[in-house]
Amino acid sequence: MQVYTGVSFDNLRKAIYLIFFGADPLYDKNGNIIKDKNGNEIYQCNDFKYPKYRYIVPMQGNFDNPLEQENPEEFAKNTFVEYWIDRDTSLTQDDYTEDNEGEAVNRQKCIATVLLRFIGKDAETWAKSFRHLTKRQGIGEIFAGVCNAEKLEYTMPLVPRRINFFGKNSQIAFDVRFKLYYDECIRTNWLPLKGINFKVEGHIYVDNNKEE
Repeated sequence: MQVYTGVSFDNLRKAIYLIFFGADPLYDKNGNIIKDKNGNEIYQCNDFKYPKYRYIVPMQGNFDNPLEQENPEEFAKNTFVEYWIDRDTSLTQDDYTEDNEGEAVNRQKCIATVLLRFIGKDAETWAKSFRHLTKRQGIGEIFAGVCNAEKLEYTMPLVPRRINFFGKNSQIAFDVRFKLYYDECIRTNWLPLKGINFKVEGHIYVDNNKEE
């Protein structure tokens, strides 16, 4: 298994990519899916270097500005998704187990609150689409496969905000929050604490003939 499975900033970014862009395979000039040297099909969702990932960025000011490209006017016609993990809470005590390969794994049940902010041309439509994700085919498989998670059915209210659009003109952004219930697993190199031995060596003598 991977060193870490669960909700993380990288895993969440990939899940958002799959929701809005799909697996998005790479094709050659003949329309065939490109394969690696092992014969596996190559998909853009597996590499953050591919162009469409510039539309899905963490909510931080010093991250790559997608508008600072060769054709910023063209990018301004598109829709961007900023994302952030507001809170990541443990619901259970961590538990030691072993995977199918005999590797040590620590796991626990968690719940993450995720904020998505939509900016640009179709921002309001994309934001409102999150109210309808529970019945959309494939959403469960995406969150389960990428984040080892399940999206809880309730989606928090959509909140319009007036923001500075990547340092450009003021724009309306649309915030949506939702929660992911997930199984967090971390592969470890250590064994769990087996307990402490409180056995005390020695003898205790009691004198029953002693008067009060």
